[in-house]
Amino acid sequence: MTKITKADCQKLINEMIRDGKKRSTMSNLKSCLNIVFECALDDDIVAKNPAKNLQISQTESKERKAIDQHQIDLFMRYVKESRRYSYSYPAFVALFNLGVRIGEMAALTWEDIDFKANMVRIDKTVDRYRKAEYGFTMGIASPKSKTSIRSISINSVVKSTLLRLKMQNIASSACLPYVDDAGHVRGAVSGFVFLNSFGNVWNEPSFRELIKRIVDDFNQKAVSDGTEQIEVFCPHMTRHTYTSLAYSAGADVKIVSQILSVTNEKKRDDAGQHKMKAG
Repeated sequence: MTKITKADCQKLINEMIRDGKKRSTMSNLKSCLNIVFECALDDDIVAKNPAKNLQISQTESKERKAIDQHQIDLFMRYVKESRRYSYSYPAFVALFNLGVRIGEMAALTWEDIDFKANMVRIDKTVDRYRKAEYGFTMGIASPKSKTSIRSISINSVVKSTLLRLKMQNIASSACLPYVDDAGHVRGAVSGFVFLNSFGNVWNEPSFRELIKRIVDDFNQKAVSDGTEQIEVFCPHMTRHTYTSLAYSAGADVKIVSQILSVTNEKKRDDAGQHKMKAG
């Protein structure tokens, strides 16, 4: 530690820039280095903090890209008809038609769905925790922000898909602790709508891997058949796709914004008519 210089720390940051790392990743590293060396400075291990005032140049942000509707149709048809992946079809229907985040989709319980009013309540998300600190790796927490608490109207595709899923009456023992903003367990949540092939609640890393497996399998068959392939996508692209298609269908900008993240307790039949229907 005593041999590390400011030039060494800056070189590390510069290499991350060249590798295309996100600015947030570099900022987190900078903060960690600064804390470590400040502690070493307090304990007289080093004479000065080499991580102080490191420079992070502005990096180019990746263009947010919507998924082509034809690609969505190919993907959804394949998932629906696949013996291996059809169990995940309802989750993808929710993602593409509701514009929700992965954690919000994964945290949905049957109590959040009002089939009579055709509404879905978004008021929680699945978070990951360090098992060494909390004793568990996944839990249910408050959503990303207070404005993320909202109600979303569902179209006919979502409603029929969820009703079929509910009628299957698949027994599940999946249960996650409910964790408050201070990290304290305040209860437990069960009755989840969407589960993986092992009967467990989804999280973002595992869902990303699912998408990659599906696309790889689809493209492998497409290559052998000489048919069109599909591009891999990240879960967040479904939100951007939802936004783009809603706007192109004539949906109001304010209403789309409310559906994605802002509190809105009123039923939005008009917005529901503009939603894409993936599935």
